[in-house]
Amino acid sequence: MQRAFDFRMMSLEFRLRDLFRPPEGVLKEAGIRNGMAVLDFGCGPGGFSMAAAKLVGPAGLVYASDIHPLAVKSLQRAADKKGFRNMRTILGDRVADVPGGIVDMALLYDVLHELPDASLVLRDLYRVLRPNGVLSISDHHMKETSLLSAITRGGLFHSAGSTRWTFQFVKAGTSVVTA
Repeated sequence: MQRAFDFRMMSLEFRLRDLFRPPEGVLKEAGIRNGMAVLDFGCGPGGFSMAAAKLVGPAGLVYASDIHPLAVKSLQRAADKKGFRNMRTILGDRVADVPGGIVDMALLYDVLHELPDASLVLRDLYRVLRPNGVLSISDHHMKETSLLSAITRGGLFHSAGSTRWTFQFVKAGTSVVTA
């Protein structure tokens, strides 16, 4: 578990990143639209969660999960301040609170490299995604081949292409539905 100081430094780093690569643009390119249900796994300070809440609008829903209590607390405070009623924060690394088969897009941004057992998380994401739901991944700490292998080796997901900033995956046996 990160200490409070470490979390605040990471939050500052992500805010700087977001100035150069605005989350809203990344998410639009990934295919997030009005009315979707989105899960931001490992949301950190919530830059992508907040952008997703704006993009999905009142008809959509964003689940934002993180293992750090400060992440969840600060994100919930920011969502309340912006009046986002479409945000549900989850403390923890398991998404048991998210009903199965309802998520249109799951985000795994800058988290994969830190997971002690990615297969557990991938099973959770597989469970919550709709049949044609998309797993969108970005992790600058990993080489493309390692990232692709980490997601596809368990047989749950297969590649559905990429955008400028993300790799897209769908459940094995399905094909991606483009926007």
